[in-house]
Amino acid sequence: MTVRILIADDNAPVRAALRRLLEESAPWEVLEAENGEDCLAKARQSRPHLIVLDLAMPKMDGMRAARALNQMLPETPVIMHTLHYTPRVAVEALKAGVAKVVPKADRSTILSAIQEVLESKQMIDRQAGTSTPSAAKSSTSPEPSPAGPNLGPLSVPSVEERSNKRELPPPDAIVPKG
Repeated sequence: MTVRILIADDNAPVRAALRRLLEESAPWEVLEAENGEDCLAKARQSRPHLIVLDLAMPKMDGMRAARALNQMLPETPVIMHTLHYTPRVAVEALKAGVAKVVPKADRSTILSAIQEVLESKQMIDRQAGTSTPSAAKSSTSPEPSPAGPNLGPLSVPSVEERSNKRELPPPDAIVPKG
């Protein structure tokens, strides 16, 4: 089963660069949202396996969106990817239900963070008995199981596969918000 990742960031060039990076790293299905409200709507509709969420966005910031996502889809891990990283932001994000906080200033860590969170999710699902392919839910069923979405075998690239791919977009591909 292909892993579906939703990126929520109000900066279109950042979303595009992150999308390219993810799509070049693995056969992931990557969806985009431009703010927290859009993220909630798309998450409700698409039931992603993972969400990468920016902190500073219009309409609904990433912290409020993370809290809402945690209530709406508690089995879906969220990674906060922010330019505004501080230890305090990280603590608040973790309290809001975020699995991991990754500073945008250190772009090299986003792929490893995604890999780590997906592998952890897969292990938890396996322990809960929800990751067997024969138990996969029908694509017509909109609700996830209580133990989390049945991902089946995830398409998570190995360290070797990732090292053979381009790890980072060029520095000018990600434009800081102004």
